[in-house]
Amino acid sequence: MLDKGRRRRNIKRLVQICEIVIKHRLGFFIEEYGLNRLLPSARRGEKFEKPPRMEILAERVRLLLEDLGPTFIKIGQLLSVRPDLVPPEVIFELEKLQDQAPPLDFEVIKGVIEREFRKGIDDVFQHFDPVPIASASIGQVHLATLKDGHEVVVKVQRPEAKKVIESDLDLLFVLANMVKEKIRFVDIVGVVQEFSDSLHRELDYRVEGRHADRLRFNFRGDPLIKIPIVFWNYTTQQVLTMEYIEGTKISDMATPEMLGIDTIALAEHGAKAFMKQVLVDGFFHADLHPSNIFITPDGKIAYLDFGMAGEIKEEAKEPMVRLQFALMRRDADGIARQAQNLGAEISPDKVSEMKEDLRKILDRYYGKALGEMKVDIIGREFLGLLYRHHIRIPKDYALLAKALITVEGVAKHLYPQFNIFETAKPYLSTVLKEKYAPRIALEEVREELKTYFLYLLDYPKQVHDILSQARTGEFQIKYRHIGLEGLISKIETVSNRLAVSLVLIALIVSSSLIVVFGSKGLWLGIAGFVLAGILFLWLLLSMAGSRRS
Repeated sequence: MLDKGRRRRNIKRLVQICEIVIKHRLGFFIEEYGLNRLLPSARRGEKFEKPPRMEILAERVRLLLEDLGPTFIKIGQLLSVRPDLVPPEVIFELEKLQDQAPPLDFEVIKGVIEREFRKGIDDVFQHFDPVPIASASIGQVHLATLKDGHEVVVKVQRPEAKKVIESDLDLLFVLANMVKEKIRFVDIVGVVQEFSDSLHRELDYRVEGRHADRLRFNFRGDPLIKIPIVFWNYTTQQVLTMEYIEGTKISDMATPEMLGIDTIALAEHGAKAFMKQVLVDGFFHADLHPSNIFITPDGKIAYLDFGMAGEIKEEAKEPMVRLQFALMRRDADGIARQAQNLGAEISPDKVSEMKEDLRKILDRYYGKALGEMKVDIIGREFLGLLYRHHIRIPKDYALLAKALITVEGVAKHLYPQFNIFETAKPYLSTVLKEKYAPRIALEEVREELKTYFLYLLDYPKQVHDILSQARTGEFQIKYRHIGLEGLISKIETVSNRLAVSLVLIALIVSSSLIVVFGSKGLWLGIAGFVLAGILFLWLLLSMAGSRRS
């Protein structure tokens, strides 16, 4: 329980926040969530208009969060990976959040370092530049040189950061409890608790160091990917020391080709490196925007800022592959099933409506070449679907969806004609074939064959029912039958041909898979093709004879 003093401070701060919300012309939120009592009495009956377009709303929300300070900027970044809570327009606007703050006096930074290492700064570093190269809400970054001559970058946490964040989180818990009755589709107090856990992890710089180490190990054999070394003897919870990497940020490169680098090859390699992180390593950098990627003078891709990372567990990789098969077949039921296997939370009363929306999205792209598909546009459509139906997906998959869109944007900065689908297809095919495809594909075929055989078993019963109804006169529904015997004969003929056609399709599909993936059953696949040819010939002769008669 909060003491009375903290409660009063929180209410006072909430009143200030409401004033800032109105300043940014978002007062309708106050009205919608029943917070009018926090307004001055003269304004409690005031009506506030909603912005005319979602894009305008999104921009106002971003500016509001920047105005409210560091904790709310971080909350905005966390909201950008919750597509069940905010619409896609807001998600993409939150990407523009500017996490900047005036730099602290060097004596303050020096005090943090000396307290963390329990020795003077000159005993730790040979040289430490007092002017930061970057300053954000939680920490700032300085260039330095270790005693052994290594050039490093040192990220130092602001001493008041933890206190400010914990105070603001207290406030958010109070606010969540005030509005929870108005927000029924999600446990808003639970959401704030998740944000609290994430922010406390971000306050521990050792977590970021471990992320960097893991990515560096995963790319140890790739000569074109550079991950900085973490100097653990000079790293603590509040100080992170990493290797200095010389290079140019992609965001600062107006014309990358002027560096004399093969930008097409570099863009493709960068995209494949991301695919490797997801499909092979199961661990990926989740914040690959242009400011976090350097191009080194010798043409390597260097990753920076490892605070946000996602993980794909081994048991989740197979459902992801099955999801790919379902997407290729435009199978909305299969997509929904595999999404649920991956942890998507779909309300039972929303499933049918969601699948219908999903089919509409899939139909829009049916028959289009991969080069015509834009991942940012498709991504927005899927994020919109998640928001409309309040479908919650695990954080790591939301990070993955955002990262995929960001990676294509970065690659297009290097090569404007880049298309991530075209680049990913051969890599994806290789991974599927080597690791998953034979077993999964055969299981898919077995499921299809099972369906075909169920149809075949059901055909005699259906034909018998039709004939029985015809004999008793019940077959006459709204019109009079003339030449019923001929109709019965045609029904039997069509049923036979349909049954043979289904068996023919099953033979062709299964034989093709055996030939492609089977290393020892080649003769079985060839036999299947021969049998399929005989059945096809019989079907043609039967149809030709039917026409003559």
